Amino acid sequence: MVSQSVAKKAKVAGETHQGPLDEVELWRSMVNNWKRLQHDTEKNLLRLGLTVAELRILRVLREQGSSPMNRFCAETMLSQPSITGIVDKLEEGGLVERVRSLEDRREVLIAITAKGNQAYAKGMDLHRQFVEKALSALEPDEVDMLVSLLKKLADASDAAVKAPEIPGAR
Repeated sequence: MVSQSVAKKAKVAGETHQGPLDEVELWRSMVNNWKRLQHDTEKNLLRLGLTVAELRILRVLREQGSSPMNRFCAETMLSQPSITGIVDKLEEGGLVERVRSLEDRREVLIAITAKGNQAYAKGMDLHRQFVEKALSALEPDEVDMLVSLLKKLADASDAAVKAPEIPGAR
């Protein structure tokens, strides 16, 4: 059990916690720290007027070329309504444009513009510098361990979600 293996003094969400750490508190601490990382990432990119979601959509367009909007759902893990709003904002800023498919005129594709390519490049440079600075707090072996542990935890979380239904649940 996790709570038996966690040290008697553990940092949870910035506070010293006395006694064994239970699994829910450990999870809450991980989520809170992840939110801090996300918030700092957003704050960093906003210096260029970009959000993380906008940068993700620009990345997909750079890597895959013009795409229908429904492709962004799987690639960015965002909902269709969220993507529509983000694409609208990117289009207003001249970073993307809607174009008709040459193969099927009924299909509307999203294409990155030259201005979008420039914004993406600047955004990625800024993000790369931010990530390098943040990760410099860790030793190389700690980075490797972190990546391995996060993957292991994500795999276990996926398996838990796929577990059989709980009797008596709605």
